[in-house]
Amino acid sequence: MSSEEQTDGREDGALAVYAIVRSSSKYAYQGVVSGMPVMMRLTRVDDRDEYAFHLENGNRYRREDLTFFAKSSDGIVIKLR
Repeated sequence: MSSEEQTDGREDGALAVYAIVRSSSKYAYQGVVSGMPVMMRLTRVDDRDEYAFHLENGNRYRREDLTFFAKSSDGIVIKLR
């Protein structure tokens, strides 16, 4: 895969972290499009705040509000525990 094909700025072989807002979260409505949960890229972690996880939708979440995934440069997605 050439760097021109990459859409998230990762180098070949690098992992990106994504998250889905859990349906049990009071913020679940922020992570749904057409009734389906959307996986959003984690853009920043700020450990000085309870809402440490910044997602690409511009919102911040607590760890317990999210389910995390790793995505490889070749598109393989793995759920993190």
